[in-house]
Amino acid sequence: MTLRKGVDRSYDVLVGRRILSHLHEEIQRSGAFSSYAVVTDEHVRPLVAEPLQKLLKSHQIDTELLTVPAGEAAKSVTTVVELCQQLVVRGFDRQSLLLAVGGGVVGDIVGFAAAIYLRGIRYIQIPTTILAQVDSAIGGKTGVDLPSGKNLLGAFHQPLLVLCDPDMLDTLPLQARRDGLAEVIKTALIGDPELFALLGREGGGLLDVDSPVLETILVRACAVKCRVVSQDEHESGLRRILNFGHTLGHAVEAASNYMITHGQAVAIGMGVALQFSREWTGLGKAEAEHALSLINEVGLPTEIPPDLDLGSLLAALEKDKKIQSGICHFVLLSKIGHPVIHPIRLGELRRSLEARMNQ
Repeated sequence: MTLRKGVDRSYDVLVGRRILSHLHEEIQRSGAFSSYAVVTDEHVRPLVAEPLQKLLKSHQIDTELLTVPAGEAAKSVTTVVELCQQLVVRGFDRQSLLLAVGGGVVGDIVGFAAAIYLRGIRYIQIPTTILAQVDSAIGGKTGVDLPSGKNLLGAFHQPLLVLCDPDMLDTLPLQARRDGLAEVIKTALIGDPELFALLGREGGGLLDVDSPVLETILVRACAVKCRVVSQDEHESGLRRILNFGHTLGHAVEAASNYMITHGQAVAIGMGVALQFSREWTGLGKAEAEHALSLINEVGLPTEIPPDLDLGSLLAALEKDKKIQSGICHFVLLSKIGHPVIHPIRLGELRRSLEARMNQ
């Protein structure tokens, strides 16, 4: 599967079991490089990164193995600066290649470092979570958080290649698999009714990493993301539909001090967006209930927790980058596969959320 983004920024998004056993071949096809670094986090290092480094060395590709802290707290300017300093010490130049091996946090950190180090070097995304494979590794959005909000510093910097190996997912705990399915369900709801039907048939079986349909599901989810970002690289219009469930989801994450995971928060955001879609954009009751049932069936929530502080939620929501002149451009659905950008004034959104949380 190829993501076409113009002559200079086209790249392949390859999905397949055991595809990483051919990593050396894919690197050699991508070009000639002066040096290589596998960048990972503390959790992924022994499970995936070290075996990959050993594989590459067996094929005469010597790599540095660099480690960043695990978790959302690592998505900071400090982490990126420390990574860049390590690259300087090791003599990395503009012909060097970085390999981002890990989940979305690692991909965002490495992509941002690649964007700014020596004004831009090349990198390959090797996502090891469902969430990263179908979402954050594709499209070139990189960045880090500030204390005041998520992803407030960043750059668009496209990778050379994205390699998604479903076999890597057996390293994930159950909750991480659930989190990733939130993004899969999102892509189905905004852009692939046939994928939504397939997800509905599989139900709770989606959590089985040995499922024979997992590769098909990942390919279709990636295809939705590729189709959208190839038409709107810099999020100037169409790409906003990928924020379905995320506008409120990011606020839920922040208001919970990140005790609620990203996938859980996105699922809550989708749950609220589905209800808003019924009220404001004509989504049918049966479709909304089917979608809510699927989210719940894989073990994800669809309601804002009653103990979440409304003031903190609204404060986080009002810092969202997509709010302009007091209007939140909320992604809703008119039917499955048909997203709608619906402008909602913050006052109206506040009243709607208050009503839901006070029920």
